[in-house]
Amino acid sequence: MFILLFAVLIVAAAVIFSYQNSEVVTLSFAVWNFTASLAIVVFLAVLSGMVIMGLLWSFTSLKKSMKKGTKSRELAAGTSKSGDLS
Repeated sequence: MFILLFAVLIVAAAVIFSYQNSEVVTLSFAVWNFTASLAIVVFLAVLSGMVIMGLLWSFTSLKKSMKKGTKSRELAAGTSKSGDLS
């Protein structure tokens, strides 16, 4: 029930934000000009940030799990890179 209430509050906040920031803005980058609603531009910026952070988190998590797997295989074999078993 709490998750449903939280989701409704997030959607309500998004609707209010979109309504209050519906002005059309023009973005320019190099030779491109892009015109869209300010709410859409902010949403796409947040979404791209979330995707980048998700990719970085996944890479870091994969790297840690690979390191942990190597360490546990070394312990199972009775060897360690540092030479001790602690």
